[in-house]
Amino acid sequence: MKIKLFYIHPTNYGNLMMACAFIKYYADQAKQKGIKNLEFYLDVLDDEELERVKKSLPEGIKVYQEKLYNRKRRGIIGKVEKLVNIPREIIYNRKKYDMCVVLGGDCISQYYSTQVFVSDMLKFQKISKKQKVYLLGQTMGPFSGYAVDLVSRCLKDCMIYVRDHDCYNYLQEKFQFTKLHEARDLAFLDIPFQNDENKKKKLLEKYTALTKYITVVPSGARRQYTSDTETYVNEYKKIIEYIIGDLKTDVLLLAHVIHVSDSNDKIIIDKIMEELEPCYQEHIHVVDQLIFPYEARILLGGGLATITGRMHAAVSSINMGTVPICLSYSVKFKGVIGDDFGLNDYIYQCRGDEIWSDGCVHDEVINRLNMALQNREQLVSQIERELKKVQKKSLLQIEELF
Repeated sequence: MKIKLFYIHPTNYGNLMMACAFIKYYADQAKQKGIKNLEFYLDVLDDEELERVKKSLPEGIKVYQEKLYNRKRRGIIGKVEKLVNIPREIIYNRKKYDMCVVLGGDCISQYYSTQVFVSDMLKFQKISKKQKVYLLGQTMGPFSGYAVDLVSRCLKDCMIYVRDHDCYNYLQEKFQFTKLHEARDLAFLDIPFQNDENKKKKLLEKYTALTKYITVVPSGARRQYTSDTETYVNEYKKIIEYIIGDLKTDVLLLAHVIHVSDSNDKIIIDKIMEELEPCYQEHIHVVDQLIFPYEARILLGGGLATITGRMHAAVSSINMGTVPICLSYSVKFKGVIGDDFGLNDYIYQCRGDEIWSDGCVHDEVINRLNMALQNREQLVSQIERELKKVQKKSLLQIEELF
């Protein structure tokens, strides 16, 4: 059996967590049902990315790169090559695989590249006419203008699983999809090796200075929040100064998306570190090189709390029993994090220059952090209780593929 997976970006920890969760749980289910010769084909860029996926999975799972054309080529030539190869990719995906799976989160939206959005919609439309196409763990929309008709036409034959109730209601009201289901984010499931004591011990030996800390994950997708880089960096700087100076707690600065030119967390972390005085820097532990997703999850789980602009850092924190405080730029934070876990008070909606120009973002985040620390015991119990329910919904969308 051959399965194609779309949207695999191994330098994005959240994306790789979703991929690992899906592959691992699907392989387990397939084994129980006696399905043999299971193979997964991924749209990764190169052998290096493929190797990251393999090392994030248990041995014995067959994972390959789909090598139709050079996906790594950038610039105008790269865009032209991708467009030219769309017909070839459609035909190949129709014939080569037993099913195609498009992993969430919010790529099917108007937040990002218009060209990619339109070409992917047309691609999924053509493939789904002849092949089973499943969209798993999705946050879709909101859509406006041309996109409403495009999505309606292109996804009507796809099986759609959305990851929160608001999104489900929105799509039900906006579209006439007959194959729409409510699920939850795949990354709420445990991923391989996150509970491996030997790997945990090895990791913590590497970061021996990490004891009492709060994790801060500043999103490199700064344009989703504000056009003013200086203000964006300065607000994070003030948050970190408060944690170290007032709370007397160390900070783990964790890059959650790396090697992506337009939204690299490492770039923002470097700018923040440049602005901080040495007396603060000595209390900061920076992890901005590529590590494995289970390592990122272990580190997030060890903090007193997580302040994050990356939603999947919040998902991992919840999975590990740590309270997240989210800087939100889209509806996905409320739907995926806030509603199910009763954490809407810990989500700060801060998309737009007018919010950041007031210079009050750090105050809003600090207030939420203090509230989280004061109510930490109660919140952790609340998270653990709700997580079990959410994981059942996450797993259901995998089970229903059989």
